[in-house]
Amino acid sequence: MPSEALDKLKSKLNESDKIKEFIEQRKQQIKDQLSKYTHIPSSLKNQYASIQKTAYYYKAQVSQYKAMLKDPKKIEEKAIGVLNRMPFFQKFMKENSQLASLFGLPENYGTPASLAGLQTRASVQGLIQQRIAAGGPNALAQVQQNLQNAQAQLSQLKDKLLKSSGLEGMSGDIDMPDFKPNNQKTKPFLKRLDYGFNVQFEKNNSLMPSTSDLAGTIGYKLNDKSEAGVGISYKLGMGSIQHIRFSSQGIGFRSYLDWKIKKQFYATGGYEMNYNSAFTKIEQLKNYAAWQRSALIGISKKYQVSKKLKGDLQLLYDFMARDHIPASDRIIFRTGYRF
Repeated sequence: MPSEALDKLKSKLNESDKIKEFIEQRKQQIKDQLSKYTHIPSSLKNQYASIQKTAYYYKAQVSQYKAMLKDPKKIEEKAIGVLNRMPFFQKFMKENSQLASLFGLPENYGTPASLAGLQTRASVQGLIQQRIAAGGPNALAQVQQNLQNAQAQLSQLKDKLLKSSGLEGMSGDIDMPDFKPNNQKTKPFLKRLDYGFNVQFEKNNSLMPSTSDLAGTIGYKLNDKSEAGVGISYKLGMGSIQHIRFSSQGIGFRSYLDWKIKKQFYATGGYEMNYNSAFTKIEQLKNYAAWQRSALIGISKKYQVSKKLKGDLQLLYDFMARDHIPASDRIIFRTGYRF
């Protein structure tokens, strides 16, 4: 069954080449017709540009699927990694692998003791250098030529293997568009989501913060430069420096929009509603007048912490702070992470 399903998928993807060819033909025909006119209505130009974008994103999406199908290496490595941790598989490979049948693996195979007496990488390199030196002044050039010939033969062999497996033409190469593409458009929905966490502190007259707002956010990448999202926050009371005591002090809902300005810096705006009081029943939250509203705008910096983790620093100004009772800080600083 898996083999039949894979063959069907290959067949569908190969049919997409015919669709791409048809789209290219139609696009070229329209382009040829438009080139005959000197004054073209803007509406017609917009329609042609829309066709170009549709064709580009279709080819990009198909190429992405083909690349995923053509690269089973990751799945294979994962399966072998899992099997290698199983004792019965280790024993089976030790006794029945092709290497064992050819050379007769020792009993201590797989242990450091089995490596004794093997040639090291340094010794092999030294032997190669000796052979090249003994070959005369043209020996190095001859070796390089042989390596290039071997590489060419390997490329031909790779093409033959792809052809025999039905995967030829799946290189994923697509023509360069004459517009700036949105690289997010061809990604699956879940790949366009951006998860985040940030914290904001408020302090009273003492040195210690009196409350902290802990927020979780989820954003959707509209394109390579902008992201829109929502979040929920929890206000945690921290007491005073004389008496540290944690308590629930409210809840809040957030929305935001980030727009990339340059490199790591983004313009950030958002609208928030906060219920800044302890509550025991959900009915208390239905009192709309008790919610405190904020209109924020500012700048944020997103910096790389690790391969999958980004730091996020935000400096915001609240235009509705003067309407708050009691009055709150107009300047807000938040720090957090995104992943």
